[in-house]
Amino acid sequence: MKFLDAIEKRLLEELNPKVRLVLETGRYIVESGGKRLRPLFTVLTCGLCGGNPERALPLGVGLEYIHVASLLHDDIVDGAKTRRGKRSANLVFGNGVAVLTGDYMYAKALHLFSTYGNIEMIRVVSEAVMDMAEGQVLEISKVGDIISEEEYFRIIDGKTAVLFGACFGVGGLSANCKEWEELKKAGISIGRAFQLIDDLLDYAGDPQKLGKPVGNDLREGKCTYPLISVLGELNRDYVKRVLRGLEEPEALRQKVIELGGVEKTRERARRELERAREILNRFEDNEYKKEILKLVDFVVDRNI
Repeated sequence: MKFLDAIEKRLLEELNPKVRLVLETGRYIVESGGKRLRPLFTVLTCGLCGGNPERALPLGVGLEYIHVASLLHDDIVDGAKTRRGKRSANLVFGNGVAVLTGDYMYAKALHLFSTYGNIEMIRVVSEAVMDMAEGQVLEISKVGDIISEEEYFRIIDGKTAVLFGACFGVGGLSANCKEWEELKKAGISIGRAFQLIDDLLDYAGDPQKLGKPVGNDLREGKCTYPLISVLGELNRDYVKRVLRGLEEPEALRQKVIELGGVEKTRERARRELERAREILNRFEDNEYKKEILKLVDFVVDRNI
């Protein structure tokens, strides 16, 4: 990918705290890897709209810092022990250092947007961060409960999709694109698809490729789309007992797979991506559009 090396380099260059432990923690999670979809979408969307992608590079880095900060905080909330096949940062450095490093990254993102962006971009991103926090709180409040499809999408829109939307919106704004709000909608649909596939992989992924065991959502009492899509064929009292930790979750995980929950989730992700493609195809063809559409295909077809 054309801009990936530049993104990786800038992610480390901008990480320049005065306290060494913050640097060590930040580098630990940044160097753990990641697909860098958010900064790539930001830069490519700028190019799609006829802008200079280099202008959007620090903005994409800021959006990736927001994503990384959310991972640091999520792992503390979830008590996670692994992240991308490595020990989680909170396990290595402690909860206090991890949460404060996350705070530093949020502030660094704001600094990048105040330096390279404009007030409209800051509004878009700050709204996304507020929605992310609300999505996470809503998810926590529903642990152990069966939730509706509507509640599920409220959760994943907050925790995942709105940040993808911000990437497309900021990319459009950096090119002075009048249709940036439509691009933001495309990003939200892509973010929805991304989270749907994440939730699918928690049921039927390869633990070695994922870098973590499957079945975590059920063990943590989270009701996600694969389960929601087949609830009508399951005993709800049994499902509640599993979600509340009163029954072993493995049998339910296997049953959801047998009933087609994985296929139904992938199909719903494909429908979300069709909405995104419909918007993207309104724009003229260029090399950046081609790369965006490749990444869109990757989102739904990936196995990690």
